[in-house]
Amino acid sequence: MIYGLSNIELCVTDMKPSIQQDAMRRAWAIFRQTYNYPAIKFSDIGRKCFAWALRQAWVEAREAARIAELSPAAKAERIETLQALIARAGYIDSGPQWKATISAHRDEIRQLTA
Repeated sequence: MIYGLSNIELCVTDMKPSIQQDAMRRAWAIFRQTYNYPAIKFSDIGRKCFAWALRQAWVEAREAARIAELSPAAKAERIETLQALIARAGYIDSGPQWKATISAHRDEIRQLTA
């Protein structure tokens, strides 16, 4: 074996380039929003932070694909369940936890109705 060369082949997927481009665009948007990128140099923020933003973008893309695959009946059922959970959220004692729960449920309802 020659040092520096490897017998490992890279995995090439059938993923559309537009999906990859959209994920990269969203990753940069998340990175800019979270870390105030233009004002703070990339070298000060680091690659690990951008890697986190890229993972978040893929999480959002997978969630959007999952929602797109749901049938209208399943969406309506999920919205009804979320509205019932919002109605019961008044029993949560912690204010920040209540706010986070309500926000998460409303965000999911927004995604399902979009």
